[in-house]
Amino acid sequence: MDTYSQGMDPAPSPASPSTPPNPTEWATALQILKDMLSRDGCVSSKALRAALDHRGIPNARAMVVRLRYFDFDAPHDEQFPAPDFRWHGHAKSLYSPERFQKIQTAEEAKATSAEQEIVVATEQAEVDDEDEATSAPREKPKHRQEERRLGAYVVTVMENIYQSEHTPDDADYVFDVHNDRPGSEFENVDLLAVHWRSGKSVELVAIEVKLDFTARLVQQAKNYMRFADRVWLAVPVLAEVAEASSALRDFDPLLFEHVVDAGLGILACRRRPGRSYEVVPVHWPRRVFPDPVEKELFLERYRTQFEQAGVLPPRAGRRYPSFG
Repeated sequence: MDTYSQGMDPAPSPASPSTPPNPTEWATALQILKDMLSRDGCVSSKALRAALDHRGIPNARAMVVRLRYFDFDAPHDEQFPAPDFRWHGHAKSLYSPERFQKIQTAEEAKATSAEQEIVVATEQAEVDDEDEATSAPREKPKHRQEERRLGAYVVTVMENIYQSEHTPDDADYVFDVHNDRPGSEFENVDLLAVHWRSGKSVELVAIEVKLDFTARLVQQAKNYMRFADRVWLAVPVLAEVAEASSALRDFDPLLFEHVVDAGLGILACRRRPGRSYEVVPVHWPRRVFPDPVEKELFLERYRTQFEQAGVLPPRAGRRYPSFG
């Protein structure tokens, strides 16, 4: 028997992200976050949610989401005055400005390191070519370097998109696998991610990074649908972020519509000063249902990464999670 028929109030519906929170609860949540950040400049979303639950904040998860995506530049009124401190959301945690600056510095260092790895690999390939006296065409080194640099910034965005409270503690869930070439050209992804939808169910995500929006890029990304649950392609744009989607569509309307119809996701990457990138999703990927055999082969090709993510056990270990 439902509670409403017994004369009780029905369960409250989930809060809409456009509905302002209760002012008292909002003030309490801000104070809790401020206190937790004051300790070491970082608090996990999971720990913050537990603290809000402990203080009796209803729907603590929704409050954490509000805090994570709070717009400091939006106009504020008397009920919701501007906070007297700032924070940043990244991956599975919220950070003080000082701690977040360290993350950005580390991001830039990773981008430079990824770029340098390609330089070393290219130099070795040139030596091998001379030894073998081969004239096989290779992708331009500068092109590959910039792709690797761009990939480092895409990793950061994937960490934000696929952060989950169900991800095992201390498990990685986004990987740059540019240098791993365990399969054919149309099987070697640039990045991969694991999205823990629950404690027992995950989705496998493949990302292809290219510097040009071409039919070949789209075909390569579509091929990943054979083994990944969702697929993104990441490409640079010259337009402002707000116009990125329109710019890509105007560049090649038929190709853009083909990407949308195919269910691929699009990450628009705008070059910023200092050779960094601002990466934003302009179209989200549709869930596909890959071939089970191809998916198992994908798991084996990148077994090292999937073991680090907690998706696969060591050779003799616990059971696999379900991929549903």
